[in-house]
Amino acid sequence: MKKVILSALALLVATVGFAQFNDSDVLQVGVLNNSEVDQTGFMNDSDVFQLGLANDSDVDQLGAFNTSDVDQRGRFNESDVLQVGAGNWSDVDQRGRRNVSNVDQGGILNLSQVYQQGRRNDANVYQRGILNGSGIYQFGRRNDADHIQLGGLNLSGTLQEGRRNDTYALQVGVGNIALAHQLGRRNTNTTLQFGLGNWSVTDQHGRNNDSDKLQIGIGNGDWTEQYGRWNDSDVLQAGFFNGSYVHQHGLGHMSTVIQLGAGNTSSVVQHNL
Repeated sequence: MKKVILSALALLVATVGFAQFNDSDVLQVGVLNNSEVDQTGFMNDSDVFQLGLANDSDVDQLGAFNTSDVDQRGRFNESDVLQVGAGNWSDVDQRGRRNVSNVDQGGILNLSQVYQQGRRNDANVYQRGILNGSGIYQFGRRNDADHIQLGGLNLSGTLQEGRRNDTYALQVGVGNIALAHQLGRRNTNTTLQFGLGNWSVTDQHGRNNDSDKLQIGIGNGDWTEQYGRWNDSDVLQAGFFNGSYVHQHGLGHMSTVIQLGAGNTSSVVQHNL
């Protein structure tokens, strides 16, 4: 019995010492700012800085060597960060009013960066796996970006400049790349990737342009650029090493590309007179 008690005490002391290696720093300047930090594990690090009125931050870390940095300046901004695993890294920087960010990382060595400047922008990052990388950068009002990564070594990046632009990226597999740039208003982009080494680039300038992409397989590549208004592009690639290029400039163009198989290439260029 004595050995059991001593063993239990030794385990308790070790657990307390284990938990003490976590580090949390919170600095708040202003009125009615709120910060909550919950760390369980070893060598987790959390830094929170809030300047302004009624900003809210919630950081939960479970595991080892996770790092979170939250910087909010303005009014009524909200950030939620959840890290479960080892070596995950999150950086959230929000400046303005009523911006919202949610980062959920599970796994090993996933990276996420969110930067918002403006009003009512919304960013959501969900990562499960190893060495996934996500970057969301929003300037303006009411832009929305969602990145979901399941697997390893996937990369997703979104830059939004303007108002009410929307991007959704889903990556399931290994080594997929999805990049999107939206400049203007009410542009929408959806990119779905399943497989290995697929890549997609979307560049939209103007208003109400829409791009939808589905890639299934290995090494498929797509580049879509739309400049103007009410242009619509749809691309489906299923197979291996298919390549698609779409350029639409002007008003009301529509393009649909379907590639099934291996090594197919397609180029679509449309302009108004």
